[in-house]
Amino acid sequence: MPEHEIIHLIQSSGKLPPMPKDFGEILGLLLKPTEYDVDQCVEYFSQFPKLESLLLEVLSDNSKIKIKTTKDAINYLGAKKAKLIAIAYATRLLLSYGRAKIFDKEKYWKHCLGTAFAAYIIASETQLVDKDRMFTYGLLHDIGTIVLDICLPEQLDKIDEMHQKGVHQIVSEKIVLKGITHSEVGQWLCKEWGLPDEILDMVALHHYPLLATRLTNEVRILHLADAISTNYYERLLGNHTTFVYADKMMEALNVKREFIEHVIEILPKEIENLNRIIHI
Repeated sequence: MPEHEIIHLIQSSGKLPPMPKDFGEILGLLLKPTEYDVDQCVEYFSQFPKLESLLLEVLSDNSKIKIKTTKDAINYLGAKKAKLIAIAYATRLLLSYGRAKIFDKEKYWKHCLGTAFAAYIIASETQLVDKDRMFTYGLLHDIGTIVLDICLPEQLDKIDEMHQKGVHQIVSEKIVLKGITHSEVGQWLCKEWGLPDEILDMVALHHYPLLATRLTNEVRILHLADAISTNYYERLLGNHTTFVYADKMMEALNVKREFIEHVIEILPKEIENLNRIIHI
């Protein structure tokens, strides 16, 4: 991968930051397998005033209980939910660094939220994997596109122009990016930033679930969630492209089509609710 021309262009753009400190710390925090001392969590949130303010704002709008401090907020939410807000905040912040002029960051952010929510609810239904981890995977699965927006905005705009003219997203990427897609770019970034292998697998394989040799249920769920959210995203763009939900994936996960139709129905409202919570 490093020898590919597109990777060289990303490296030479001078726009790709080293692993952003807040992004890396928040990600590491979220992926810890157990919850930790609430005072440690409060200390962490206090390092990021905007994140701390967001947490309090979310709860002041949505809680009947008077919450004035970060410790109150985390005690009310629980560390897991507080961490989910943190990783969503960090991902949204990273997306805000993008420089493309045609590519619509707000609509794409809604696709990321949609994938995260769909992955979360499918994981809840199947009880095969950790639903909070699936939410995180959904937020990060297209990090390759975010990198293109930051480092190669002209190429991303060309991809977006082709896509809006009816060319399949992946086909558009392979044409503009000389044979690779956002998945390969994201996989390279995961290695470059030293992100956990579980994130790398989700980023690299969410379009190719049959290639997964580990975390197979996670990859299957993410593939299905991405397809659901992509159909929503295509409608936001005014396109009529439809992504098929793989019967083999649903069968492997023991997910009924009626349940998928339910997720599709509630997705737009859930995305809007999440989008109101996470803003930069």
